[in-house]
Amino acid sequence: MQALGEAVGLSEESRNPGMDRPLMPRGDAFERLVALHQQRVSRLVYRLLGWRGEVEDIVQDVFLAALKSHKNFREESSQWTWLAAITINRCRTHRRRKLLEFRWLRRTNFVFEAESNSDLERDETCRRVRKAVSELAARDREVVVLYYLEDWSVAEICKATGNSPGAVEVRLHRAREKLRGILDESPG
Repeated sequence: MQALGEAVGLSEESRNPGMDRPLMPRGDAFERLVALHQQRVSRLVYRLLGWRGEVEDIVQDVFLAALKSHKNFREESSQWTWLAAITINRCRTHRRRKLLEFRWLRRTNFVFEAESNSDLERDETCRRVRKAVSELAARDREVVVLYYLEDWSVAEICKATGNSPGAVEVRLHRAREKLRGILDESPG
């Protein structure tokens, strides 16, 4: 399972680029924060939403929330952990809104198609892994994405999600079992 990041086309350098720098009260601090973390936030949003969704809108929302709450950043964690926690919360909110929207559309008999236009879909292994991860429940997908694709430790996941280490370990174990079952069942 450690090769999950490789299965979706990530090189080692793209998983953990650069060291976090503390926020500075200078005018260009926010621009530097965005420049440093925008790609990672985008990738995390894309993965947490099951490789679909309005990634740019949510990324913009994440950085807007970070700008509004930058005074709450106590530097007890890295900037990336702080931004990832905001990202996770924004993705959860987005999923809740989409669920409500879906329920409303279903009640009004509208049909819609999920969007998917990724260059990585050409690779069969990547497609199978992405599909399997996207079939996981949202909370299971969160820990899989953070642990395997973002290379976070259990302690970092606990900080970002507010779960206990035991809960994270259980979610990881169950998610691995579910992934194994999904991948064993899928053709190819």
